[in-house]
Amino acid sequence: MYLSKSAQSNGSKGASAKKRQEEPITGVILAGGKSRRMGRNKALLDLGGICLIEKTYQTMSHLFQEVILITNTPEDYAFLNCRCQGDIYPGIGSIAGLHAALSTSNNERIFVVPCDMPFLNPALITLLCRKEKTYDAVVPFSNQGIEPLHALYHRRCLPQLERAIAEGDKKLQNFLQDIWTYFLPVSAYQHIPDAEQSFRNVNRPEDYAALDIPQKSKISPEWQAAGSCFTRSMEAL
Repeated sequence: MYLSKSAQSNGSKGASAKKRQEEPITGVILAGGKSRRMGRNKALLDLGGICLIEKTYQTMSHLFQEVILITNTPEDYAFLNCRCQGDIYPGIGSIAGLHAALSTSNNERIFVVPCDMPFLNPALITLLCRKEKTYDAVVPFSNQGIEPLHALYHRRCLPQLERAIAEGDKKLQNFLQDIWTYFLPVSAYQHIPDAEQSFRNVNRPEDYAALDIPQKSKISPEWQAAGSCFTRSMEAL
């Protein structure tokens, strides 16, 4: 539930210890997409012995004591030691995942990432999380534009989020214009080595091929099935 102090000082290596801070933040991983461009579940792609979503989870769990996986298919991720939460408004994309996370988190602030960002930079995430909690959202700019799914959100923006959903506006960029958003410029994190890699995602087969990982393979059925009892207990929460 708390951003670790060691994560603030250890740069891109992250931190293994979780020490209490004044302001609790929940880490959120969005895994509700249908992976249409990839052609198969991208969260389970092999990264040389570890699947994509597990690498993302390892980084997030080092940074935050509470991590929530937003997914409508929790059985696919039973091997993760992670609480699962389904969309309250399924079928409308990432805005539904953000809504579910803000609605069910134990903390007022959440840091959200998608499951397909395997190179998350702990130092950059720490910088974003240390921005004043008076903002409704803290969203970084990258060289490609704004990154609303690598960002910090406060629960008080839920009314605006629910209004956007009710009006059928699924674009997070529009939602960010209706709340008090701080857009972190690229210049604010240029001192962090490889910070831009944090935004690199794996959406298409060519993105996966560009990783140049040897012995790529699907995650074994046995691994996917492991921990089914744990998944049932998570669904009861």
